Amino acid sequence: MAAFSDTPKFSNRTDIAIRHTIIAVLTFAFVSLNVVKGDFEWFDMGWWQMYMYTFMQIGVIWNGNVLLVDKMNQYIPWHGNIRRKLFLTLFFALLWPVITYYSFSLYIYPLIFGKPCNLSSGENVSYLVTTVIITLLVNAVFSAIEFFKFWRQSVKEAEELKRESLSAEFETLKNQINPHFLFNSLNTLTSLIEEQPKQATEFVQKLSNVYRYVLTQKDKQLVSLREELEFIQSYIYLNQIRFGNNLKVNIQIPASYLSFSVVTLSLQMLIENCIKHNTISIQKPLVIHIEIADNKISVRNNLQRKSVMNESNGIGLNNIVHRYSFITEESVEITDDEIYFTVRLPLINNEKS
Repeated sequence: MAAFSDTPKFSNRTDIAIRHTIIAVLTFAFVSLNVVKGDFEWFDMGWWQMYMYTFMQIGVIWNGNVLLVDKMNQYIPWHGNIRRKLFLTLFFALLWPVITYYSFSLYIYPLIFGKPCNLSSGENVSYLVTTVIITLLVNAVFSAIEFFKFWRQSVKEAEELKRESLSAEFETLKNQINPHFLFNSLNTLTSLIEEQPKQATEFVQKLSNVYRYVLTQKDKQLVSLREELEFIQSYIYLNQIRFGNNLKVNIQIPASYLSFSVVTLSLQMLIENCIKHNTISIQKPLVIHIEIADNKISVRNNLQRKSVMNESNGIGLNNIVHRYSFITEESVEITDDEIYFTVRLPLINNEKS
């Protein structure tokens, strides 16, 4: 997992300045409050002595915790170690203020105030408890901030991985057009060259249109319905030359919908699925209807599944569904009533996107 910051907070100059400014203000407020209350036994000492002692103690506690948190972030990433990091943060937040308090009370206090510290006094115990509670709260805030950064980064990376996976999957799908479709098209072209040379020329033009479209649209997520329909006209033509009147495609799209967008190559994939998974013969012609239904573009075919099905993992249809999920909250609708197989794709309104 990538680090959230290239410079640790402990040694960052800006953080150091901000941290010690806050410590100075907190020390002033704390000392002034207790001077007014007269609670501490070192009340009779000088104000600056009290301020220096408290500033040093709070500074050591705060900086020590920041250093410990930075070291944990450096050697123990959040990923896979959430409970461990939270436990260690709590442990240090309890242990470090106690160690600092007793160290200062035993060694620094006598040097500054000229007498030993009464560790058992109620004021000092209250001071220790308050220090531990404040440290816990500060560490809780720091941990929450770091965890939120980790969570946000994790979500971002997960989305990037999904997009990269879908992109690679989409590239694989586009590449599948090359061997299978090209092989069948070349076989058809061979027959046309011998029997119908003029139609062979048109066939080559349509085949060129198909591959030109795939190349020009390869980096686009969306394409206008007008462009996609023009593309599938060429794709359908090539397949109708192969299957003749056994393949019928009825397209009824009002002109008012042509400016809407669809996921690139989505209609081609759906038509390809229809051809791939259904019997096409004189006795059983395949009829595909492309129309608008409920403000979605619908691709519907009569079901006549092949007796020996081609091995399929549904990657083409799943890819369409996943790609739409990144673009719109509207879902792709898939229905199979044993008579017709229908897929409805959301139409993306460019004016609203």
